[in-house]
Amino acid sequence: MVKLTARQQKLLTVLTENENGVSLKTIEFLLKVSRRTIYREFSDLKLYLQSQNIEIENVNGSYKLTGAVGSILPDVSKQQTTDNISTGRRENVLASRLLLENQPEKIITFALDLDVSEGTIQRDLTKIEDSLQKYNLQITKQKGVGVYVVGSEKMRRQVLCGILMNELNEYYFLRYVQTDEEVRQVHSLFAGLLPRELLQEVYRGLQKVIFPVIEIASDRKMIQLILITAISIYRAQQGNHVKVKKNKDSLRYIAKVYELFAAFLADMRTNLTTDEALYIASQIELRDYTVQDFDLVEETELPVSLQVREFIRNVSDEFGWNFQRNPDFFKRLLRHILNLEKNSKERLPNGHIETLQNLTVKYKALYNAILNCWSKTFDIHLVIPEYQLLLLYFANEYTNRNYVRDVAALIVCENGIGTANILASRLKKELPEVKKIDISHLAQLAQLDIKKYDLILATLELPGFPREYQIVSPLLLDDEVARLKDYLNNYQRPDYDDVKSTFVKRKNASEKLDQLYEYTRLTAELVRNTKVHEIKKESDNITDSIVTVLDVLDDNLISDKEQVKNALVHRIELAPIGIPDTKLALLHTSNAAVKRCYFAVFELTQSIEMLGMDKEKMAVSRYTFMIAPKEITPFEQKALGIISSAIVMNSENTKIFEKGTTKQIQELLANQFLNEIFTN
Repeated sequence: MVKLTARQQKLLTVLTENENGVSLKTIEFLLKVSRRTIYREFSDLKLYLQSQNIEIENVNGSYKLTGAVGSILPDVSKQQTTDNISTGRRENVLASRLLLENQPEKIITFALDLDVSEGTIQRDLTKIEDSLQKYNLQITKQKGVGVYVVGSEKMRRQVLCGILMNELNEYYFLRYVQTDEEVRQVHSLFAGLLPRELLQEVYRGLQKVIFPVIEIASDRKMIQLILITAISIYRAQQGNHVKVKKNKDSLRYIAKVYELFAAFLADMRTNLTTDEALYIASQIELRDYTVQDFDLVEETELPVSLQVREFIRNVSDEFGWNFQRNPDFFKRLLRHILNLEKNSKERLPNGHIETLQNLTVKYKALYNAILNCWSKTFDIHLVIPEYQLLLLYFANEYTNRNYVRDVAALIVCENGIGTANILASRLKKELPEVKKIDISHLAQLAQLDIKKYDLILATLELPGFPREYQIVSPLLLDDEVARLKDYLNNYQRPDYDDVKSTFVKRKNASEKLDQLYEYTRLTAELVRNTKVHEIKKESDNITDSIVTVLDVLDDNLISDKEQVKNALVHRIELAPIGIPDTKLALLHTSNAAVKRCYFAVFELTQSIEMLGMDKEKMAVSRYTFMIAPKEITPFEQKALGIISSAIVMNSENTKIFEKGTTKQIQELLANQFLNEIFTN
């Protein structure tokens, strides 16, 4: 048998599959090579094909094989399934077979099937064992019986789906399940794991019942759903079932799942329990996300990504604000949690980090929601700073100014309070960010201050109405809900410059005025002294940078610079100070040698490599520098807390500290302090 290259095998397979010919452009697309490379392959294959009485014929720009084509099919097929299987692919074959089947399998069986030694299989199993342990799945070896996997049924299915998604070609797989034609590229050790009849029946059922009522954003998601459904049915037929908690979001898919089961052949419906229906409904719901596309770069991340999606959804439900709208937030959080998993044996020190501590006070309800939902979703035990770092991601997203929280809605309805209440009830259910709903008749409309409302709904036309409003039906249909979600996603609350004219009497007014003066004096001084300083000394050592900074500070600010330096170095050693996804770090401490509060930003002419709070290496080119006396007043504590929160409050603020000028940072801080004054 002639040894063909992988590209030649693929080229010949394309030609044998297209008996009527295939264009050069199509070959370029399928092989992902240039036209010149294809011509060179044609030339290299010429002698081999002639020896088999075969020629490559060009008919009006369409290439096909003529002659005794059947004589080369065994060569192509055999080389595809054995010669080209890499170590990584062989390990994936082993893992897939172990995850799919219930019965123990002997190592000699694997060795014979894959044409390698038993020692090679033993080495492969050791590597697979390490990989599966990340998902709490264990390989058990029982002498005289064989090898098998034990662990969570749900995780077993998700990992298997992830492996298959990595190995199968999307184009050929869809042809494999959509038609009865021979698709030799899919006759691999992976597609053969599941019966083709099962895959085709699942595809036909999904195509008939599910795909018409959901929106699949990509072919990958469609294939994921076909695979996870087929895997679930196959495992259920063997008597292996998942345990699923009812989820209010996926319940709306249940009826369709039972309709899907009814569409299957009778023998496929064996052992399809309520839990299986709930599980498949949850898988459909995960892929029916029409607002944004959350496809992953690496399908090996699929199991964790599903957990992260569930975690975000649970936090959204418990906190009452939708964190599921932004794909960038999802990807950032996924990357962070993957790092947590990777570094699970290297926990952050369980110490007090001032900036993160301030966040837990400011966003206490959100922090509690994260604590509750984490333990329900993940088995990774975290220390307090790591929970606080998760809060940093959520608080950043929550305070993004592009989103409006605590939406106030007005319903204008002509059909009576009963109808309006139905609309209000639907609105609360479908849009949890709507926290306040008022109902008005047309006659009352003139007496209302419509500036108070972010969303105005009407069941009739309102000619001449001075604000933008949305016309909806009293039942608030699904397409209307989608329209309102789009509207709120792009809505920013206008600044009406309202001046409150109501006179408010306050107790202890004189004392509060003195306190306000003290607070204003303090914050004004902090803003005035805040500057961006450049550190011109080139060094890749953070300690050298600290020494340079302390040397330029006034002596009336610090009584013992060596003591403060040691405190700052200790803070760096305590836990990483870099902010993930930025070039910014937080260098803060309080010490008895500091005489008064001070804040500034220092820019490095040479960046310093250090660990971020997510334990990943990063290059820091700026750091915020905050020092305070050991004992500080409540006003100083409050002011420094506002600065700390401002640094990490949202991505726009963080960018100003990372790249902004002195004036931009001063303006940002001044606005934060003024906002605190005028809202309290």
